[in-house]
Amino acid sequence: MQLPISENESAPQEPGWFKLSRWDRIVCFGVCLGASAIFFVVCFALFPVLALRPQKFAVLWSVGSLLFLISFGCLQGPVNYIMHLVSLQRLPFTIAYFGAIILTLVFSLGLHSTILTLLACIVQLIAAIWYAVSYFPFGSQGMRVASRVGLRQINSWMDA
Repeated sequence: MQLPISENESAPQEPGWFKLSRWDRIVCFGVCLGASAIFFVVCFALFPVLALRPQKFAVLWSVGSLLFLISFGCLQGPVNYIMHLVSLQRLPFTIAYFGAIILTLVFSLGLHSTILTLLACIVQLIAAIWYAVSYFPFGSQGMRVASRVGLRQINSWMDA
């Protein structure tokens, strides 16, 4: 009978300054996730005003997205989280999410294009939902079913 591998042997070691207690990780996670939620709520609440100023909208939205990602990095540990993000299974998400954040800022601050900025923000929202749902049991399968139902509903509205 083989003994199970301990947590320390199965995961890469974190440097000493990244070692936090479970409580510290949960607090960091909660603070970053709460701050992220505040940025997203401000974006939605001030959407009519921010739509006229896409640069401010893009910065608020992108900071919210980054805080959302950082919150999970606090929970799992930075080294483990980065290795998780660049794993083969998560690489498409990582490319889509970080690409959308970069494109949002480029479209907003560089090109000053409201339409392209909003499209990149929508991609960020979809990637955030994909990420959150993928961590729940049957999450990705449930998301596929929900997206099919949603697309059918949209098609029925367009055909009517």
